[in-house]
Amino acid sequence: MKLSTAIWLVLFLCVPERLCIARTERSASNSKGEEAFKLLSSIVKEGGRRGLQECENQFKNEIWNCTLNNKEIFRELPIFVKTTLPYVFIHAISSAAITHEITLQCRQGKIPGCSCAVVKKQRRVTDDWQWGGCSDDIRYGEKETRRFIDRLENGNDARTAFNLHNNEVGRKIVRSSVQKECKCHGVTGSCSMKTCWRRLVNFNAIGSKLKEIYFRATQVSFENNKLQERIHKKTRAVSKRERKLVYLESSPDYCLRNVSVGAPGMLGRTCRSDEVSTTKCKSLCNSCKMWHQTQEHYKLVKCKCQFVWCCTVKCEMCSERYSVTTCSRG
Repeated sequence: MKLSTAIWLVLFLCVPERLCIARTERSASNSKGEEAFKLLSSIVKEGGRRGLQECENQFKNEIWNCTLNNKEIFRELPIFVKTTLPYVFIHAISSAAITHEITLQCRQGKIPGCSCAVVKKQRRVTDDWQWGGCSDDIRYGEKETRRFIDRLENGNDARTAFNLHNNEVGRKIVRSSVQKECKCHGVTGSCSMKTCWRRLVNFNAIGSKLKEIYFRATQVSFENNKLQERIHKKTRAVSKRERKLVYLESSPDYCLRNVSVGAPGMLGRTCRSDEVSTTKCKSLCNSCKMWHQTQEHYKLVKCKCQFVWCCTVKCEMCSERYSVTTCSRG
């Protein structure tokens, strides 16, 4: 079966000892080119792992809890060609994570020939600050992510369009989340002048933003070689400029156990009130038309901490109550 889902080909068919089997072009004929490609392959894999970890973190208290790292699922790679809503997030978060990881390691000087971005003209923008320092090179991260991920999508079908669109949305979220950081200069810390640069935000913030737009994802069709969305009984092509996630197929019922899609179901699922509100825990069970049982538990946590000169922090141990809600049949 054809596997057009490029992210998973890169992540699971690449091994450190050799070049990626999914490689579609030669980066160079010399040894330096080979080494550079191996390095980037390992960074791509690390970014992919970060994407999955963040997916699990974002959805740990949702009905679909990103249970795609099941060993049985990985043995059946064709599962990743699905175009349902969960795979929208998998594509976007993986593409975003790889972009983020490449950009981060670029700034840290771990990728030969890549370091800081050149901010256009490096000119002073106002009287009290100017561009300087080491800005993160998001363009480089995006370019390399496209080279490793998007160039494997060489078809002209619905799945290819679906993959490419959601990959790009993931990268756009990384780009739009870049923040300005500044360092003050001036006599006795007056901060009369600031030098500023562009910096990546923590990847958890990007995961949260992607989750927000995931819940606003739009179901589309594929017509005339384009993704089309229906608006007021009319269809229009999905704009490539929009940061909108799209899916093609309706999702199965993740309330029920379904091994074929890696869904454990909600029966027996637990939810802790120290991670999310008790109301949220109960609503998950109710959403799947199940009963819930809640038990009180206690744990020891550090409390009443004080700084003791010099130079330690002493704390007491306090008992903290939390509840565990379990979905049941009643």
